[in-house]
Amino acid sequence: MMGEMMGRPRKEFYPSLMEMPALSADQRRDLESQARVWINSGIESLSAAEGDLRHAIAGGDIVAADQASSRIRGSLDQVQSGVTVLRSLSEGKSPHQIAQNWFKAQMNLLPPPATFTAEGVLGVSWFHVITMGLLAIFSAGMLAVYIARMRRANALVDRLTKAPAVTPTPSPAARSASPGQEKVAPISTMADTGGLTKPGELWKGKLRVCAIFKETPSVKTFRLQDPQGGSIPFTFLPGQFLTYSAQIDGKTVRRSYTVASSAAQTAYVETTIKREDGGVFSDYMHENVKEGDMLDVMAPSGAFTFTGKEADGVVLIGGGVGITPLMAAIRYLFDIAWPGEVYLVYGAQTTEQFIFRDELEYLQRRMNNLHVAATMARAAGTSWMGSEGQITAEFLTRSVPDLVKRRVHLCGPPGMMQALKKTLGELGVPPEQIKTEAFGPALGAVPPPGKTVIERGRPDKGAGVAAIGPATASVRFANSGKVAPLPPDKSVLEVAESIGVAIDYSCRAGTCGVCKTHLLEGSVTMEVQDALTDEDRAKGMILACQAKSIGNLVVEA
Repeated sequence: MMGEMMGRPRKEFYPSLMEMPALSADQRRDLESQARVWINSGIESLSAAEGDLRHAIAGGDIVAADQASSRIRGSLDQVQSGVTVLRSLSEGKSPHQIAQNWFKAQMNLLPPPATFTAEGVLGVSWFHVITMGLLAIFSAGMLAVYIARMRRANALVDRLTKAPAVTPTPSPAARSASPGQEKVAPISTMADTGGLTKPGELWKGKLRVCAIFKETPSVKTFRLQDPQGGSIPFTFLPGQFLTYSAQIDGKTVRRSYTVASSAAQTAYVETTIKREDGGVFSDYMHENVKEGDMLDVMAPSGAFTFTGKEADGVVLIGGGVGITPLMAAIRYLFDIAWPGEVYLVYGAQTTEQFIFRDELEYLQRRMNNLHVAATMARAAGTSWMGSEGQITAEFLTRSVPDLVKRRVHLCGPPGMMQALKKTLGELGVPPEQIKTEAFGPALGAVPPPGKTVIERGRPDKGAGVAAIGPATASVRFANSGKVAPLPPDKSVLEVAESIGVAIDYSCRAGTCGVCKTHLLEGSVTMEVQDALTDEDRAKGMILACQAKSIGNLVVEA
C-alpha cells in the first residue's frame, strides 16, 4: 500500500485508512516519509508552475497561463495534503482520524465548536488550542497571499487579452500642452495600473540602479529595479527600448537604450551602453552613475521586436553594441523554451569588444536551437580561432542555411546596416523579411537622389530628386512664435532644443514616433522615418528628430 503513495497522494488511499484499526510504528514512519515527499514534490511543482505562468504572461499565451494557474492550485492542494498528514501524525491520530482530517482539509471544513471548561477545551489542552489558533492565523495569511497572487495573475492576463503592444504617438493637443503638463500620451504610473502598464502605454518614473557590470572596456550593463523592491512597473517586448532623462551641465538630456534583459524577467530590467566618443549621455552613465542611484526612465518604446510568434525561425545579424536587442530576443526565447531555430551572426572590431561572449557560449550549451557565427575585424595576436574580417555574403550563406527563406533582424551602425541590407538583397532575401534598427545617428544632411521628401501638402514617395536648399534656412515654430536658423546638418529637434521649444522625443532614431510634428510650410528630408504611416505623410507629419531643411520651414511646435 505504501508503494502507491509516491507522488501526489491518491484519494483512494484515505478511504482505506478508514478501515485500518491502527498503524504500526513502521507504517507511521513510512506515512510520514511519504507525506514529506508529497510536500517537497508540491513545492517543486508550485515553483515550476509559477515560472511557467510568468513566461506565459510575458509571451501573451493565455491558454498556457490558464494551465499554469491550474497547476498552482493543484500544487498548493498537494502541499496541504502532506501537511495535514504530518499534523495528524504528530498529534497521534488514528488512521480513521487521519483520513477524517484529510477529508475536512480537502472540503475546507472547520472543526465543530468545542465546549470550554476550566481545564481548557474538552479533550484538548490550552497548548493545543493556542497552537491551532496560531496555525489558523498563519493559514489565513498564506491564503491571503495566494489570493493576491491569483488576482495579480488574472489582471495581467486581462491586460494581455486587450490591444497588442504598440508605441503610442502624442496628439497635437498633447504636444502643445503647457510646460507643467505631461505631453507624452498615454502615460501610466504605478498608482493607476496596480504597478504595471497596459500594452501600448508608456510608464514614466524612477528606477534604482542595483548593479553595474563591465562587459568590455567601453561597454557597461546597468541593472535597474523598482525602488520598492517589487516587479518592474511596466511590461515590454524583446527589442523595445527605454529612455533615460538626466540633468547634465544644467540641461535636460534624454537618450534611448534598448532593454537587454529578457522580457520574461520581471524582477529587473537591464540596458547595455557603450561609451561613445563625445557621447554626452554615455559619458554620464559610465562616469557618474553608481549602484543605488535613482534614474528617470520612460518605457517602453520601439517596434524592432521578436517574440517568436512572427516566424518559426529567425536570423539575428548585429555589429558592435547593436547586439543588444538581439541578445534581448535570445534571452527571452531561451526563457520561454522557444523551439524555433535561432541564428546569430555577429561582427566586432576585436575579440576584446565581443559583447556577451561568455554568456553566448553558455547559452549555446543550453540551447540546441541557437547557432552563433562571429567574425572579428581584427584578431591578429589573439587566441581567436574563428573568422576574421567583415560580415560578407559568403560568411552569411556559410553561417545560415536557406537564408533567403528566413526572417532577418539587422541591427548595428548605420554604415554596416546599409552595406548588409544591400548584401541581403543581392542574396535574394525579400525586403519585407528584413527588419532593421540603426544604432547611431542618421547619415546625411541633405537628401541624395531618391530619398523621401515630405513637403507640406504633397507626400513624395521618393521617386524624385530633392532640391538642396540654402546653406542656412530658417524654421518658425508656430505655437511658440520663435524663429531660428536651420542649418542643413541640424534637425528640427536639435534647433528646437537650442532655443527652448519643447518637442517631446524618445529614441532620436526615427523609430518611436514620439517626436511627430505637423509641418505647416516647407519641405524636409528624413533619413529614417519608420514611425510615419502613409496617413501621417498625407497630413504633413514629420519626425522632428530626423527632419532637415530643404528650405524655410514652419512647424507646429
